[in-house]
Amino acid sequence: MSEKNFPGGVARGDFISMYAEGIPPWQIDRPQREVLRWLEQGAFVSPVLDIGCGTGDNAIALAKRGYRVVGMDSVEEALRRARGKVAQESLAQPPEFMLGDALRLEDSGLEVETVLDCALFHTFSDFEQAAYVRGLAAVLSPGGRLHLLAFSELETRPPGPRRLSLKEITGAFGADWEVREAERCRYEDRVRIDGAHAWRVTMERR
Repeated sequence: MSEKNFPGGVARGDFISMYAEGIPPWQIDRPQREVLRWLEQGAFVSPVLDIGCGTGDNAIALAKRGYRVVGMDSVEEALRRARGKVAQESLAQPPEFMLGDALRLEDSGLEVETVLDCALFHTFSDFEQAAYVRGLAAVLSPGGRLHLLAFSELETRPPGPRRLSLKEITGAFGADWEVREAERCRYEDRVRIDGAHAWRVTMERR
């Protein structure tokens, strides 16, 4: 995935090829620290959609805390790895994993109270962001919350996705969404020992 792919977004084939080549840079095989922070704060309400769930570490962490979780990804290999991880756990209610298109969430038939977006939003072009937000409104209940992690404009080191300011993130959502939390944080990956500069944002659907 090269910088020249942005701001036009990332093609699904890019993700497929990165999994086919081995372990992509975002697969750290543990939940993100910021997701654990949200868990400690009691920021999730079931059912939860983990959109762009990858190999399932965040979804599994949620399920361990008793949440009902659906993990969605567009790459079957990522979901295969996620199901393999679940098979090694003893979970009363394991997460469900489904193949799906984040830009067509309205076709998923899902109805959820919380959405977790851990480094998916920043892969979209402006046009794709608009489609994504429309889909979120179709699956997330009024009063439901979106927890989002995205690379920030402070992260200048390659490789990686599009980098976004807080204004660019929140501006994509419009009047039907309220910002409940926004702070700078770090996103853990396999490339940067100190993590990538990121935004941690919670949006509530009015």
